[in-house]
This record gives sequence, structure tokens and C-alpha cells, in this order.
Amino acid sequence: MRWKNISLALLSGILLVLIFPKFNLSLLAWVALIPLFLALEGRSLKESFSLGFLSGLVSFMGILYWIFPTIVSSGESKLLGFISLLFLSFYLAIYYGLFCLLFRYASSKIIDYTFILFFAPALWVSLELLRAYLLSGFPWALLGYSQWNFPPIIQISEFTGVYGVSFLIVMVNVVLTQAGRSFGFFREEGMVSKAELKKSALPLTLSVLVFLSCLVYGLITIPGESFTESRNSPEEKSILRIALLQGNIDQYMKWDKKYERMIKDTYGELVERAAKDNPQLIIWPETALPGYLKRESQLQEWVEKVVGKTNAYHIVGSPEYREGDYYNAAFLISPRGEILGEYDKMHLVPFGEIVPLRPILSPFIGVLSELGDFSPARERKLLHTPFGSFAVLICWEGIFPHLVRKFVKDGTDYLANITNDAWFLKTAAPFQHFVASIFRAVENRVSVIRVANTGVSGFIDQYGRITKKTEIFKKDYLISSVLRRNKQTFYTNYGDIFAYLCVVLSISCIARRRFRW
Repeated sequence: MRWKNISLALLSGILLVLIFPKFNLSLLAWVALIPLFLALEGRSLKESFSLGFLSGLVSFMGILYWIFPTIVSSGESKLLGFISLLFLSFYLAIYYGLFCLLFRYASSKIIDYTFILFFAPALWVSLELLRAYLLSGFPWALLGYSQWNFPPIIQISEFTGVYGVSFLIVMVNVVLTQAGRSFGFFREEGMVSKAELKKSALPLTLSVLVFLSCLVYGLITIPGESFTESRNSPEEKSILRIALLQGNIDQYMKWDKKYERMIKDTYGELVERAAKDNPQLIIWPETALPGYLKRESQLQEWVEKVVGKTNAYHIVGSPEYREGDYYNAAFLISPRGEILGEYDKMHLVPFGEIVPLRPILSPFIGVLSELGDFSPARERKLLHTPFGSFAVLICWEGIFPHLVRKFVKDGTDYLANITNDAWFLKTAAPFQHFVASIFRAVENRVSVIRVANTGVSGFIDQYGRITKKTEIFKKDYLISSVLRRNKQTFYTNYGDIFAYLCVVLSISCIARRRFRW
């Protein structure tokens, strides 16, 4: 390979870093893959995989850099931190390598630009879908998430999920690459023939129509003002007043008995301040309590006392121990302090809540011996209040679109994502985690209340608009009126059918190339 091809692949990798938080240069997503597509010209399959892998490795090393300080802050060596970052980035880069290999294979002898226009984004979505399921799944930093701050274009997610936005981005990159070639921008010999310009006219027109249709749909769908700004709204009976608490408790104080009183005082104060605004429900972060709510009588008495002063229902994060197993749980507590319901986390974090190959790895990685070994719940549960039902997504459950839509289909009226992002320190990770909730709101047209120990906490409406949010690593509380879900979206009913259609299209295109159809 020439250094020019390698440089182009590296450039795409860097651009893909810049489109995500904290940089948030979202506009670059629409051109970020052009250098990579140019680098693939004339390359063999092996070289194509290598270029895609290189681009992916650079991008994920930049996006997931927070893994390094997270591991080092836990007391492990910098070497282990770097190896962990490299290992996960290496794995994720394989998907980019496969994309380039299969794209090059299927399109190498085809000059039908319309075919390439739809094959490339379908293939990209297929691999994103695979990443969301394989090896427990890691759908972090999907390409579509880069458009979290472009509300009109993400409204298509109620039909396609976040994968539809990824499809749109790749399609635009493909057509801009083809248009650049046709008009001589990416060719040393300059302008091409009129015949080739005619061939590129159809895919260019189609892509413009698709993009504009999605944009216009979004502009029409989003209301001009939020319901909270309208007086005497007919939806007033569907509005719930909710407070969220951000305790800002240091990760390494949470389970130290020396800080138990400090933690109680922190949440006691926040509850007291929030109660002055008369919320109907107060939501605490993941594992907010410094102990086991149902197993420690003193802790339960303290919770009853704090809750009893508010005249509000509470959703409280706490670990639970039952029949020899530990669970990461959320409890619904009545204004009188009674436990009315419990949800146990279903999708656990590998190497956080559950440790694969613990006997083998623990001797080499000391921190693994200190991590909890939680058990996953086997059934979905909603927490039912007089004001509606809540699905409580604990930590990274909120990044799995296929899991969240099942809760909504079960009949939830609101989504609450409680989490503890203190692990991530002051890096981009809390912001990368937060933006996934924006898409869960749009996909299911449901209000999302995100409550994080150290932030980012906030309220997101059904159109993915952030109505209120906190700063990270600041003790705070927020109160907002939240609208009850009033519709069932296509995505809620049918899930990732769009992504699976992309899989079918990708396989068909590869088969066409293989068997010379």
C-alpha cells in the first residue's frame, strides 16, 4: 500500500473521533468516511481489510480513551490500562476491517453507482447490528449517535432506530465520494466523460431525495414549542412532576463504611431541597444507598424517615442479596416508606458487574478480585405508580435499543435510566453514555429521565430534546414536568426490522458478486 492510502485511512479514523462527545463536531460525520472510501480504490481484499482496521483502531482508541484513566484510577498499572484500551479497540476495529473487505469485494467489478449507494450503508448497519449482540454486545458510539444534537434528522429513529441515522450518514459519504470522482475532485486526470456523469446522476438524485425526505419529516414532526410552555394544555393530566438527585459521591467512597454518614447526609439534604418544589416522584441514582436496603434494618428505617418527609414516591437504586445471589436493583418506595416494587438489572457489564474467566484472570489483574459478581435478572419488570408505569434501565442497559423497546412494548409510560458514571472521571465517557438516551426517547416516543451519580443527569422529551441537564461532578438536583407516553411507534412494535432488512440486502449483494448474478 502507498502511504497515501494509509494516510487517508488515518484521516477517517481521526474524523470519526471528532464527531462524538466531547468534540461534538457532528457535521464532520457526513464526510468522515470519504477518505477511507478513496483509500480503498484499487486495493486488494487484504489491503482493504487492513485499511479499514487501521481506521477503526485509530477511531476507537480516540473514542474510548477513557478506559485508560478509568483502570489506572482503580489502582492498576498504566500498562494494564493501555492493554485494555488496545484490546477493546482492536476488537471493534475488526468490524471496520470487515466492512471495507466486504464492500471492496462486492463492488470491485460493479460500476453501478446506485448499487453501491445502498449496499455500503446496508453493510455498515448490518455490522453495527452484529456488534450490538455479539459477545454480550457493545453498541457504544454507533455512527448514528454522532447526530444527537441534530434533532430533525434523528426523528426517523421512530421507524428505523439509531441504525437508520447510521445508514443515512454512510449513504451521504458514498454519494459525495462518487460525486467527487465524477466531477474530477478526486481524480488526477480531471473531469470524466458525460456518460459517467449520467451514471452518477441517478444515485446523487436518489440520495438527495432520501436525505431531504428524512430532514423534512423531522422538521414537520418536532413541535414548535414544548408542552411545558403551553398553558391550559389538553395533555395536562398526563404531566408528571419529577425530581432527580445527583449525589456526586466518589466511586471509592461508596462502599467504605467511613463515608456512610456522609452519603446519607448528602441524599437527605438533596431530598429535602427537592421536596420543597412538591414533586410527585423523586429518582435516585444507581446503587445510591450505602448498603442493602432490604437486608439492613437501620438503612431501611433511615430511608423510611427521609421518604416520609416528602409526600412523594421514590425510585431508589440499591444492591440486593437474595438466595445466595447479588443483584443490582431499583426499588419503588411509597410516601409512607413501603417497598412497592423491585426491578433487578438484566444486562450486566462485563468486567464490571460480572467477570468472565475470573479464576484465570484474577491472579494477573488484582482489581477483578474486588469487583462484584452480580447475577442477571431473567424477566423484565415495570414499576407501577399511581401516575403511570416506569421502566428502570440500570447503567448501560440504556445503550441497547432492542432491550429498551421491549420494556416500552410491555406498557411503560416513562423511561428512567439510573447509572453511576463516576468510574469514568472527567472524560468524554459520561457524555457518550448520555447521548444514547436521546435515541431511546425518539425511537419509542417516550420521556427519558436520566439520573447519574456524578452526571450527566437530565430530562429528555419524546423528540430527543434535552430540556434540562446537570454539570458533571456537581452535587445537584433537577425538577421538571414530564409528559406521559401517548403513542406506540413503529420501532417499538417491530424493533430492528430495518436493520435486519439491511442484513438481507447486504447478503444479497455479496451473493450477487459471488455467483455473478
